[in-house]
Amino acid sequence: MNRLAWLCVASLSWCACERSATKTTVDFRRVLPEGAPAGAWVAKFADQTVTEAELTRRFAEMNPFARTRFQAIEQRRDYVEGLVDYELVAREAIKQGLAQDPEVVEAARRVMVQTLLKRELDQKGSVNDAQVAKYYAEHQSDFVKPAMVRLAHIAFTREHRAQAEAVLAQVRALPPLDLAAFGKLAREQSEDEGTRVLDGDLRFLSEKELTTQFGPAMTAAAAALAKVGDVAPELVESPTMLHVVKLEGRQLALDLSLEQARPSITQVLLNDSRQARYRALIERLKREADVQVNESALSALSVDVKAPALESKGPQPGFLQPPGSGLNER
Repeated sequence: MNRLAWLCVASLSWCACERSATKTTVDFRRVLPEGAPAGAWVAKFADQTVTEAELTRRFAEMNPFARTRFQAIEQRRDYVEGLVDYELVAREAIKQGLAQDPEVVEAARRVMVQTLLKRELDQKGSVNDAQVAKYYAEHQSDFVKPAMVRLAHIAFTREHRAQAEAVLAQVRALPPLDLAAFGKLAREQSEDEGTRVLDGDLRFLSEKELTTQFGPAMTAAAAALAKVGDVAPELVESPTMLHVVKLEGRQLALDLSLEQARPSITQVLLNDSRQARYRALIERLKREADVQVNESALSALSVDVKAPALESKGPQPGFLQPPGSGLNER
């Protein structure tokens, strides 16, 4: 919200924390752009003027495409009239006492809180090269990963080869992407207790992990499967079992250098820094305000989930959660 809009929704006087707190007066006068000296007036109303210098500055602040709309005097006149109309309505709103309206007061408080948080959390944060390099070294596995394959299997002991062959035939008859039907067969038929409850899912494994856990034959079979849903045409033999194998997904190898990872690392570190500054700010404010919570009263409070919602009386209170939670506005 720009400053002009803020002045029009802010309360003329409002209480910071409670009705008994010291009131703060908000100046509703139109704010001129910085660097715009007084000059010839273009429009007058009440005790205010819109000057040529102000308009020149306002147009200069627009992007070049937006400025093309104001090449003719008619469009410039429309813009000036829009500014004046806005100010006149704002003055009338104050005259009618809307500066004290609870909705206006709460809107001003919300804008003020968000402005303070932006100042405290965004404008004071920075990340240097050493921090980025340290994060990269400590989290290198996030940026350098081998290719991964995700298989599902139905496993049988070698003594149950006939049963395994029969299940292989059933699986090959299924639609390739019918993962639910494959999972049902895995739950009913697989003799691998660890993966049977997971519908046979082996999760993502690298070539090395796959070879270590199931042997080279499983790795070769996985490499031969081209598309998600493909099934190995024959039973795959590991050192201890026979497997019906289905491809469920692949992940490409990742090999990001420090420079390639820098933008994402910087963002992570900035977010971490914002959250740390937020926690420090809230802790300081709570100490200064001697915040206390009556746990007994809170425990005794009843919340009826079946009662119909009451009609809202007045504005909803503000609500804050740490940055990134997505719950700060509701």
